Amino acid sequence: MAAKSLTRRQTLRAIIYIRVSTAREDMISPELQEHTCRKFAIGEGMNVIDVVPDLDLSGGDFAKRRIGEIIARIASGEADVVLVYRWDRFGRNLEQSLINLSTLEGVGGTAKSATENFDTKTAAGRFARNNMLGLADLQREQIGEGWQRTLARRLRNGLPHNGHPRFGYRLCATCKPPKPRAANGHRRAREEIETCDNCRSGIQIPDPVYGPALADAYERYVSGVSLGKICDEMREQGLTTYAGHTMEIHRLQGIMDTGFAAGYIRVRSESSSYQEEPPESALEPTGVGKLDRFVFVQGAHEAIISQETWDKYLEKRQAGRHGKRDGKAKYPASGLVFCGDCKHPAPMRAGLSGGSRQPVWRCQGIQLRTCNHSNAHRETLDAVIFAWINERAFGEETGRATAEAAVDAAHQEPDESWRWEAEIQKLKKQRKNLIRMAASEDITREDFLEQRDDVDNELAKAEAQLARCGRVKANPRPPREVFEGLAREWPDMADHLKQAALRSAIGKIIVQRGPLRDPHRYTIIPRWEMTEAA
Repeated sequence: MAAKSLTRRQTLRAIIYIRVSTAREDMISPELQEHTCRKFAIGEGMNVIDVVPDLDLSGGDFAKRRIGEIIARIASGEADVVLVYRWDRFGRNLEQSLINLSTLEGVGGTAKSATENFDTKTAAGRFARNNMLGLADLQREQIGEGWQRTLARRLRNGLPHNGHPRFGYRLCATCKPPKPRAANGHRRAREEIETCDNCRSGIQIPDPVYGPALADAYERYVSGVSLGKICDEMREQGLTTYAGHTMEIHRLQGIMDTGFAAGYIRVRSESSSYQEEPPESALEPTGVGKLDRFVFVQGAHEAIISQETWDKYLEKRQAGRHGKRDGKAKYPASGLVFCGDCKHPAPMRAGLSGGSRQPVWRCQGIQLRTCNHSNAHRETLDAVIFAWINERAFGEETGRATAEAAVDAAHQEPDESWRWEAEIQKLKKQRKNLIRMAASEDITREDFLEQRDDVDNELAKAEAQLARCGRVKANPRPPREVFEGLAREWPDMADHLKQAALRSAIGKIIVQRGPLRDPHRYTIIPRWEMTEAA
């Protein structure tokens, strides 16, 4: 029995990692990667415990990929090896790849390639592996340079940076129109579509349904109709974005801001595709907020709105959806009221209730038909807030709580988070330098491991100190005198000043179901009681 147990422990447990950046004919399919890795694992006597895929993700960026998750599983003792088809599947960014490999080896794991099997315990093996990762990094940069030349050529020809149909347009009259993908945002399987000379030209034409709908949206918006009402009507007509998402204000405005319907191609002025050879047709910046980051170039496609309509749209965007505003909050509870029914992540909005035209807060999920929550009465909520302030100003319990908070504050240490943030950055830089030195064999493996462990220990201490600073400077409870002054001045304060004062004391106001004017529907969560879950 003892010998059998020892054999079981010696069997390496492998997690196969599969990565495909984009589905195309010349790709290494996920099925081929898994088959080759499993065959290699059998030959090496490994036990494959899981297959982790990363589909439609670039090898240059580790942030969105699951390598960190695999390393964590190996650190916990669940597995021993990360097995990849070849080294460029692990990553195409040399620096990040070496950092992740060092982290993996630091927790007792290792990485192996089924088709490029080097003994990374030797200097020659590590050199060969690093060369393959370096070649992958070179290929990534060369592909990027090739794309920049392609984008510059498309821009010179008046074409958008990719061939995906823009909202309101399609590729040509004979090929399939764009089909919305699943509303959950996952990329749908690429379908084979009929191709023709018109498709290959890349010049898009107005869609017979979405084109007139988009043109009408511009015309109605410049005539004074709100984007919210236009979105409501689009939803009633069953119109979604080409990605299958429900039409909402920010999505429709994003579509209209591109200027594609006016015959323009939008490009960032600092992009290399524009800097290489700026087109003569480029327009001056619009002066409209975020749109000033872009340059508008005349496209080869047909415009579905006039230049006059586009100019009016820009004027209205520059003035703001509600005209020029001073940036002040319009209501005391602005940005604080949340629906307790659907848990919609955005605050409820001010509006009017049905035929009664009563001032209310409305859940955004009502418009999207994802929530049937009743509205929150604004006047009732204002009364609840004022009562809450008075309770904390003159209530007996609040006096005791204020005294306790004062005692706690007296024992708090000064905020030194800046110091520990700087220390963390310095230690992370030291760790990267160590990895580079180890990769170039400027230091021995033993020295690298010893110094890395020292840096990791110091880094853990610094991060713990920073976390402690964060707890020290967490939202403090305002003293009783603040609430007393607020209660006295409240009736005469402007609404935007009330809102600013409430934001320093209130984290959220949760609205539950119930009669419109029932004050018990509202739960006020103070800032000093807020948790990450709240």
